[in-house]
Amino acid sequence: MKQKRLYRINYITNKEVYELYAEGVNTQDMLGFISISGLVFDQQSKVVIDPIEERLKTEFKGVKTLHLPLQNILKIEEVEQKKSCKIKSLNHDSNLTVLPNQPGSKP
Repeated sequence: MKQKRLYRINYITNKEVYELYAEGVNTQDMLGFISISGLVFDQQSKVVIDPIEERLKTEFKGVKTLHLPLQNILKIEEVEQKKSCKIKSLNHDSNLTVLPNQPGSKP
């Protein structure tokens, strides 16, 4: 039986770094965007609830495909198993810089 692929996607949005897991990554749908489909979250059967995972689950509820601008993507990795989703705040000590999405906009 063929094993499904699983990807870990790290991207910047609203001065935060999101780490999500998905079953599909595609570059052909829209020019300049990466399409992420089949978002994977932990099942409800766990006794301990992760607040970050719940926040992401609520934020992306009903999302079939997520289209992310190429400049917001930090990395995409194919992984063997899912770990916890994360949201990290970009602070002043970080070596990451948020690029403006539109010409002339201020970071």
